[in-house]
Amino acid sequence: MNKYIMLMLLTMGNFAFSQVGIGTVSPHASADLELGSPNKALYLNRVANTAAVANPQPGMVIYDLESQCVKAYQSNPPAWSECLMGGNQGSGTGTVTSLSCASALFSPPSGTIGQEYSGTLTVPYSGGNGGTYTVNHFTVNGLTFFLPAGSFATGAGSLVYQVIGTPTTAGSTSVEITIGGQSCSGANALSIQINTAPNNPVDVLPASITLVQNRMHWIASIYDVDYLPYTAPAGPATTAVVAADGTPDTPINIPGEITTAGITVQIPVATVSGSGNIGAWSNIITIPANMTQDGVSRQVELSWATQPYTTATASITATIKAISGTLKVKQLDLNAGLGSDYKGILMGTFQYPYNKAGSLANYELRDIPGIPDRMFGKLDNTPAAGTRHNFLYMPVLAEDGKIWLSNNLGANYANIAHIAFDLNKQATANNDFNAFGSLFQWGRKPDGHELINYVSATSATGVNGSITTKNDEPNHSSFISASPDWRMNSDDTLWQTESSPNNPCPHGFKPASVVETGYWQLMSGVQPASVDRKSITTLLKIPYSSRRMAAAVSVYSSATRTTWIGTAVPFVATTNAYAYGTVYRDNSGQYYDLNEPRYYGLAVRCIQN
Repeated sequence: MNKYIMLMLLTMGNFAFSQVGIGTVSPHASADLELGSPNKALYLNRVANTAAVANPQPGMVIYDLESQCVKAYQSNPPAWSECLMGGNQGSGTGTVTSLSCASALFSPPSGTIGQEYSGTLTVPYSGGNGGTYTVNHFTVNGLTFFLPAGSFATGAGSLVYQVIGTPTTAGSTSVEITIGGQSCSGANALSIQINTAPNNPVDVLPASITLVQNRMHWIASIYDVDYLPYTAPAGPATTAVVAADGTPDTPINIPGEITTAGITVQIPVATVSGSGNIGAWSNIITIPANMTQDGVSRQVELSWATQPYTTATASITATIKAISGTLKVKQLDLNAGLGSDYKGILMGTFQYPYNKAGSLANYELRDIPGIPDRMFGKLDNTPAAGTRHNFLYMPVLAEDGKIWLSNNLGANYANIAHIAFDLNKQATANNDFNAFGSLFQWGRKPDGHELINYVSATSATGVNGSITTKNDEPNHSSFISASPDWRMNSDDTLWQTESSPNNPCPHGFKPASVVETGYWQLMSGVQPASVDRKSITTLLKIPYSSRRMAAAVSVYSSATRTTWIGTAVPFVATTNAYAYGTVYRDNSGQYYDLNEPRYYGLAVRCIQN
């Protein structure tokens, strides 16, 4: 043992009078210590945080476990540096003049204790200098935030953090970031709401009934005074305010809210093979303050009471209500709040059991400014009449699991210039003429020929008159009453897809196809009454039909609900100048199908592409 002590003392003496090399026999003359291994690393001291180092001195270097990065102690001023490599204090040559902390958005906006979260944090900034920043990486309340190294835009841009992990503590979790010389901290810190785990979902549903999984409900909330010309969205929805052209437009002011009395929603039944009672259920989440108009965070509850079911039950009734005060939903800008997925902004996600085992499904609560008509703010073939297509629509997730528009194109409820305008309203009765909508000739673009003035449930007139001259590309807004097709050359592709040349539906939508309307099931008469998807009692709430064949308009049929199908379907013993109008179940439960001349004017209901 004495030999080893003597050797160590001699080695230390050499260290005092020469350079030290580890992994190299010839350390650099300007270095006290040089590491020369080709396959090993310098392993710095790992401390809980900078406070753990007593009496730090300039030049000290550590790995900060809390910030998950390398830091050095500086002399002017005496303080630990921001992260030199990695961590939550990104630095580099890049700078910004401000971070838009108030506009930062988590998506999803909340998590649940003990359940895995996977989403993003988007932080807008302004005044970027085009410089670079290093990796941002940190963990808060079980959530790991990661921003890869990159460069700031020159001017405005957004940073998108990936956020994954399992939260361990319920409540509002504060998140502080510093990057580009600016911070969201203290009173401006970001926050994500972590909800408590739901109550026991097992045995809420009997074995003989299951519910459709993963539902959505939208609240219309918009305030915009400068929205024309409207631009179809190319990125995610935000709460930002966008100036269209700087010229004031007629204000659109729809303050969305959820009261303590709540709103009634339906959750469709997936399978049912018996009868009995389902148990009560409730799940409470918190909507963060940045998604409310008054800046007040509110708890919101999805619940249903004990209720009976039979083999004819198509859906169960639930309620979404605010707790301890009305939730005032953030009013969105029309050009910023919709998003390229046409779903608006996610406010929060409920959970509900969908089978006897208590397996949980998601129920998303979303904020949306409405979906503008394809011709919103545009002139049609009668320019002197001004903009006549300023319609806004709401999405609805129907029983088939697809997103549709909640009203027919051109319905009075969708017309911001009509006294009946109400984004949240659908047909209230079979003969609710405010839901009838425009009457399109099959395959024709929305050039004004389709516009209808409804006086009552039995009286209506076309906004424009009719002519008999066929025209493949009309330069007028008149209805062409020339049987069987308004065109000289029939074309099956005009409405087929979202990108079809004459598609009358909003961007991201198209007229429903044969498969999407369940046409063949309707035609063959095999669709049971318990899953009738297209009547006034279902989520789409399609009213009785109107029809135009010439100058006159026929309204309120007591037998049928007719809307055009967007794809032309061959029909036996007819020419391709005919197309299908989907006709739904009448009051007696009878199914019909019609092959209508394409010059007829019928309603159009759109589905997401």
